[in-house]
Amino acid sequence: MNMRIPGAAQLAAVLMFAATTALARPATEPLEPGDVLQIEVYAGGEKQNEFSATVSPEHTIVCPLIGSLEVDSTGTLGIGEKLRAILARDYFVDPQVLVSVKEHGGKIYVMGEVRHPGIYPLSDGPTVLSACALAGGFTDFAAPQKAKIARYEDGKLKYITVDFMKAKHSRAEDVRLRAGDRLEIPHRLF
Repeated sequence: MNMRIPGAAQLAAVLMFAATTALARPATEPLEPGDVLQIEVYAGGEKQNEFSATVSPEHTIVCPLIGSLEVDSTGTLGIGEKLRAILARDYFVDPQVLVSVKEHGGKIYVMGEVRHPGIYPLSDGPTVLSACALAGGFTDFAAPQKAKIARYEDGKLKYITVDFMKAKHSRAEDVRLRAGDRLEIPHRLF
């Protein structure tokens, strides 16, 4: 027996399925730079739009029809509410917006005087010491006691000074890195 579910009931079934199959991160947990979001827009009982958006280091995403949208600390639930309000005001009658995390994309950037500078998954290098180990250690020209972490907080770039030599000997904190952090190891002066 093949039954067709009417539009509103079909939408409700899709919403319930999406809510139960979303990734483990709670809907109200803040998003990290590099996270890839899957966004679906329903109106009139039918899917109107579907797209992916990546959270930038400035905590914004780019959406069709809307452009750049700030994603604050409200998580996927808050983003869905923001999008729904904008789309209801300008484009659709009573839209429903589903937002889920498609991919946790936390990355860190290790630059400067390390053997293998590059982009690394945050899960592989949660502290500055382990991030440098991932990058192959320091070159002969590194100044590890003058390293810096460039980090966006509240939309502003700030720098945190790190002394690797003290951290290595437990005389200073082995700073935990966050998604989007850029670890810079400078060239020493002779």
